[in-house]
Amino acid sequence: MSCIIIGASHAGVQAAINLRTQGYTDGITLISADKVLPYQRPPLSKAFLQNTLPEQRLWLRPETFYQQKDIDLRLSTRVVKIDRQEQQVVLDNQEQLSYSKLILATGASIRKLTISGSDLEGVHYLRDHQDTLGLREQLPDANNAVVIGGGYIGLEAAASLKKLGKNVTLLINSERPLQHLTSPVISDYLSQLQQTNGVDIQPLAPATEIIGEGNKVVAVAAANGQQYPADIVVAGIGVNPEQSLAEEAGLAVENGIKVNQYMQTSDANIFAIGDCVSFYHPMYKKQMRIESVQNATDQAKTAALAICGTLTPYSATPWFWSDQYDAKLQIAGISAGHDDIVVRKESEKSLAVFYFSGDNLIAVDAINQPKSFMITRKYLHDLPKVNKTKLADCSQDLNSIFTE
Repeated sequence: MSCIIIGASHAGVQAAINLRTQGYTDGITLISADKVLPYQRPPLSKAFLQNTLPEQRLWLRPETFYQQKDIDLRLSTRVVKIDRQEQQVVLDNQEQLSYSKLILATGASIRKLTISGSDLEGVHYLRDHQDTLGLREQLPDANNAVVIGGGYIGLEAAASLKKLGKNVTLLINSERPLQHLTSPVISDYLSQLQQTNGVDIQPLAPATEIIGEGNKVVAVAAANGQQYPADIVVAGIGVNPEQSLAEEAGLAVENGIKVNQYMQTSDANIFAIGDCVSFYHPMYKKQMRIESVQNATDQAKTAALAICGTLTPYSATPWFWSDQYDAKLQIAGISAGHDDIVVRKESEKSLAVFYFSGDNLIAVDAINQPKSFMITRKYLHDLPKVNKTKLADCSQDLNSIFTE
């Protein structure tokens, strides 16, 4: 028998690697719907879009790696059904593969625009390798770009397109970028950064129609009554957990595939990891779903250990990052539910926002302040109580604040 892994992004590849590292000697089949080798996703809206990252550096591992580790990597392949009773998966070519353990690393699927004109040529998303290639092909003939969405993908895409010399308008449906993800302090900094670099940010202006001539985009209409010229449109309006296979197989789902602390689903022989997973986080004592490389790779390790007989509950501190122009935003923890913030500003281009729930520190957003990120991440697991006055004082040693 063997372990089958459905999905070959960060979570799936890391699960296969960890299984071999833990001494798993049975067969491993890694199934990917993509036509190309498994790749990193964060550069798709940044360095790979800007064509500053060679394609071979996008791959998570070279092709020879999978051969050396005896991992059967199947590209351009989809699983259409999971038969739990027979412990088999059915592929899109009707081939049936048996498993003793199954790992679902199906990730998330892009939310697509539903407004009029969203099917016109020139409308793009940035979820996979092919998306970025398609956008890059059209860039030489494009001067005006409209980006729809004020999340991380929208901001990163706007920055990348601006660096490529395009006229960029960013349409967001909220009062500020990242409104549901971060504090006004961070939003204001990133808004000013984008505007200083020439991006036209339009708040409270969701796109209402994509206007075309023939089959090609020429403008985007927004709820503020304005129309913005567009040779290309990039939409970053979020994702949904890819849970359809699990749901059809009768597994428990709850805004993602529901798992226990060992990444086991409601079927003990099936595990799930990464963006598609809903899990109880012991730090924050609530059910959540996290979209990050760190979460994917850490959950892959937890699942591989469990399959190999070592039950180690998942309890990793979440962390994330985003690069825009000369700003590196690093985030540790989950700030949702905070009731107080402390700002530690070292310079005009370096600040950190610490989030508190009562007296407990629950997260930090750091812009060009790596030390604050690293030190906070080190101690955050226990949701520590720290002196807020000292935390705001840049003359105070941060390590000492956490250890006093």
